[in-house]
Amino acid sequence: MKKIVILFLTAALLILTVSCYRDASTAEKASDKNGTTSSETQSKLNEILKSRGFNGVVSIVKKGRNIYTYANGKDSDGDSLKPSSSMYLGSVSKQFCAVSILTLRDKGKLSLNDKLKKYFPKYKIGKNITIKNLLTMRSGIMDMVNEGQISGVNYKNSEKKNIDVVKKWIFSRELKFKPGSKYAYSNSNYFLLADIVKQVSGQRYHNFVRENLFKPFNMKHSGFVEEVKDNPSWAKGLTRGKENGNIIQTDLSNGAGDIISNSTDMDIWMDKLSDGEIISKKSLSEMTKDYSPESATRYGYGLERLYKDGIGHFGVIENYCAFDYINKKSGLRIFAASNKRSAQSYISSLPMLFFNILE
Repeated sequence: MKKIVILFLTAALLILTVSCYRDASTAEKASDKNGTTSSETQSKLNEILKSRGFNGVVSIVKKGRNIYTYANGKDSDGDSLKPSSSMYLGSVSKQFCAVSILTLRDKGKLSLNDKLKKYFPKYKIGKNITIKNLLTMRSGIMDMVNEGQISGVNYKNSEKKNIDVVKKWIFSRELKFKPGSKYAYSNSNYFLLADIVKQVSGQRYHNFVRENLFKPFNMKHSGFVEEVKDNPSWAKGLTRGKENGNIIQTDLSNGAGDIISNSTDMDIWMDKLSDGEIISKKSLSEMTKDYSPESATRYGYGLERLYKDGIGHFGVIENYCAFDYINKKSGLRIFAASNKRSAQSYISSLPMLFFNILE
């Protein structure tokens, strides 16, 4: 039975909100006139983050309204982080790569059943691997980040030369298993997908993402790792070391961990993606299906099935980590990013902890 609680402030203020309690276990929390959560809920959310020493930014939107923002800690220059601070997304970037592939597929430019030999003729094993195998992490291709060291990549090289070095490394390795037979997370899959986007579109991968995903949706604060050293607003908080201007070799991150963004842009992305404005709802459904039921990781195309049937992805890159979480049924969209290495040990638990407080 619904209980309606009306909160009155002073005579100078309007009625702020109504909390509708559907039952003892689910409740829509009261909000003040600025759209934030009730003080009790704010305190619970703050405690989760403070108890873990969370350095970073958090944004929570419910039913189209921002109900919680959090910023704590310092950037690499010692300045206080803000809710609008840009952060490295790491593997959260993979969903942008997957959407790029689906965008080209939906335009009839490629098929997910295309074999890799079509795009990489010298890759003999590629005759047995499909684009879909790459998207679903079921290719058997070794992970270029975690399963070996690639010699010959240098920040002084051209992007083309470095990409060629990485592809040569990937193509010289044996598969870990028969394509399609198992799940194994591999950054190499999305590195190759980015190259396919480049080949099919005729554009540099980052140019394709910028023109087809960032610009149409006014994501003004989003870009790529190689831009850090030349962008004062990003370089201030993100640059670490003078060797190459940023924390990761840019050519190793294409498609797999290359994007920088902030909470505002990421909420735009989550909103438009979940509403079928970036790709069709049919394609989104395909993208968020669990293709590896035998695995604990319920992976789709650059997105995972997460707590309470939410969707999203986690990312780690050097000291940085991030996640996005979309739960269409409850209307929740959550983004969090940290520049503190210790957050990597618990950040994957935050969607569940937040969800249980907000629902």
